[in-house]
Amino acid sequence: MSEFGAYAALAAFPIIGIFVFDWWNSGWATKHHTMFLPPDIARKAEDAGRPLQLFKYGLLLLALRGIASNRLWHFVPFTVRSHNWIVLVAPGIAGGILLLGLRSLLSSLFPGAFLSLENEYFFRGSVGLWLATFLVGGPVEEFWRAVCIVGLVQNDRTAFTANMLTAIAFSIAHQSGLPSRVAPGVAIAGFEVLVGLILGALFMWSGNFVVPSFANVIYYVSIFFLERRRSTTFDAHQ
Repeated sequence: MSEFGAYAALAAFPIIGIFVFDWWNSGWATKHHTMFLPPDIARKAEDAGRPLQLFKYGLLLLALRGIASNRLWHFVPFTVRSHNWIVLVAPGIAGGILLLGLRSLLSSLFPGAFLSLENEYFFRGSVGLWLATFLVGGPVEEFWRAVCIVGLVQNDRTAFTANMLTAIAFSIAHQSGLPSRVAPGVAIAGFEVLVGLILGALFMWSGNFVVPSFANVIYYVSIFFLERRRSTTFDAHQ
C-alpha cells in the first residue's frame, strides 16, 4: 500500500463518521438551536438512526476496498494456521476484561466524566439494533485498524506512531455524527484513544485481527448492558 493509501485508509473512518450522520437530528438541532433532543424525540430518533451506523460500516469496507483494491483481503492477517480457536479467543476475552477494568477504575476516580446521565446514547434505542452495531462494528473496526497499522508500518512509520495515529482516528470516529458510539466529552475522547491503543497492541502482539475483534465486541457489549442497567437503577430511585 502506498503512503497516500495508508493515510487515506486512516482518514476514512473519521471522515465517514463526520459526514454521514442523521440528517433529521441535524435539522431538528438547527431549527431549535440545540444539539440535545428531548427524551421522547431522542428515543424515536435513535431507533430510526441506529441502522445508519451499520450503513457506515458497510461504507467503510467499500472505502477500504477502493483504497487497497484487490489486495485488501490479503493485506490483513486473519489468523495463524497453527493457532487453535482458544488461543485466539482467550486473549480477546482478556483484552475486553482489561478494558472494562480500566474504565471501572477511571470511573471511580473521575465519576463526573464517565457517569453522567446527560446525552448518554446507550440509554436509548432498541437492544437488538445496538447489539447488531457492536457485532458488525467490532470486526469491521478492527479490520480497518489492521489495514491502517500495516499500511503505515509498510511506509516506514514506527509501530508506536502507527498505533497512536490509528487510535486518535478511532476516537474521532466514535464521537462523530448523530447518533455517536459513545457519549461526548474530552475525558471520554481521551479514554477512547487509550482503548484504541490497547486494541492496536493486541493486533500487533497476536498478528491477526481476530483477537482485538473479540476484545472490541466484549468491551462495548458489556459497557452497553452495564450502562443500561445503571440507567434503570437510576430511574428506579427517582
